[in-house]
Amino acid sequence: MIDIENFSKSNKLFDGHYQLLRPLSTDGGTADVWLAIDVNTVDVSVEEDEKSIDQDTGMLVAIKIYRPKNALDIDGEQRFRDEYKIVYECRHENLLQPTNFSIFEGIPYLVLPYCKYGSSEQLIGKKLSLDDIWKFIFDVSSGLNRLHTNEPSIIHQDIKPANILIDNSKDYAITDFGISSKHNGTHNYYYDDGNSGTMAYMAPERFQEGAEPMCQSDIWAFGATLYEILTGNVPFGEEGGRFQMENHAQPPQNNNIPSDIQRLITDCLSLEPGNRPSANSIKEAALAKHYPIKSKRKLIWFLGGIGVFIICMLFFILPSKPTETPQIPVEKVYDDALADLKSDNATIVKRGISLMDSLSNQRYIPAIYQMAYTYGWYIEDESLKRKKVLGIEVFNNEKDGLYLPKIDRYSNEALALFSKILELNDSTFAEINAQAAYRLACYYVNPNQIIKPNMAKGKKYLEQSKEWAELSNDTTLLFKIKQSLETFK
Repeated sequence: MIDIENFSKSNKLFDGHYQLLRPLSTDGGTADVWLAIDVNTVDVSVEEDEKSIDQDTGMLVAIKIYRPKNALDIDGEQRFRDEYKIVYECRHENLLQPTNFSIFEGIPYLVLPYCKYGSSEQLIGKKLSLDDIWKFIFDVSSGLNRLHTNEPSIIHQDIKPANILIDNSKDYAITDFGISSKHNGTHNYYYDDGNSGTMAYMAPERFQEGAEPMCQSDIWAFGATLYEILTGNVPFGEEGGRFQMENHAQPPQNNNIPSDIQRLITDCLSLEPGNRPSANSIKEAALAKHYPIKSKRKLIWFLGGIGVFIICMLFFILPSKPTETPQIPVEKVYDDALADLKSDNATIVKRGISLMDSLSNQRYIPAIYQMAYTYGWYIEDESLKRKKVLGIEVFNNEKDGLYLPKIDRYSNEALALFSKILELNDSTFAEINAQAAYRLACYYVNPNQIIKPNMAKGKKYLEQSKEWAELSNDTTLLFKIKQSLETFK
């Protein structure tokens, strides 16, 4: 079994890809996070690290390497790969998306974007404006909502300040999601590291014998995290929910916390899981900058009463007959999402992205491509317009890669989406497959700041694109491909 610290001093590449530089943090006895260089990419900001690094050696990444004692046998390795594939495809701007997950000599590891601004631990006890607090609440609840509404649901089980990072856009992004539990309503799947969660942020129900993971436990941990950031202290001491459960303790009140946010924290820290708000309702409150949204609640009760009366009347008046819930065709949802993406309004475009993301999770290839078209390296006006509306900056010179997004995570997102299209290998969408392969080739053949040029891979993707383009009779793309292949002769 390898010793990671000694391995880092050997100048060998970890799993043949990564040069380990220095440890960034440790997660108890479970794993260590290392700053590393991905030698297969090109970095645009090597000055961020303290060490002197040759600019051509690669992009800075963070690698979470699980301790050797947590090494997996053959069955465990396959389970880790299968389960984390679900998480790998769970995409959202407030989730720190891993760029790779694999196993090296029996030790699982994750590769994540390097966040130079660190974690939300630096906010603890600092004076924050009300807008800053609501932004934190919105970003984190949005990420949690994406996890909890995934199919199957993903329960984080270790929400805490250290696991909420500040990405290079200065948005908050949840990391370490999905390692603990995926839940489909009838079965739970675990990657059990033997110490899942940090006690001060663990909900009371998690200390009960035979307790199963639930989304509400993440909400409790979020409440504890928010309270600590605003006061400098965790709400129930280092024993967390265990102290609350054994002493039937009420959530602490602090006069320095704005009243709306104190009410939110109190509800999140409710002893009963069923009394806690959902991630989606927290997100809505953050949008409204008010908790609870009283007007909506009163309206629901009022309309609900009328609804019950009408239903009772209809029960006696109308003959009963079976009804079916109408299903909206996928194509209709896609068309609506595409219309949203053409808007000049950022909120509407984000709604379109959300719809496309939902369809992408259903493996609807046109939606996957539209996501990649939004984030990827394109010179087309429509793609550039979407980026402008969403505030995604691009390079405006050939040296850096004309129109390439400046923030790496957008390009990495597009690359993963293109690869997913080719992996699905659905001949129904031959034209899209051809475009996806061609775009991947563009990254490898043309100088850019994301992937180190690799002519062999570029040629492979061009030939793959050619096959699909011939199948779909895309003469325009075939002409481009043939021109590109000429450079290899």
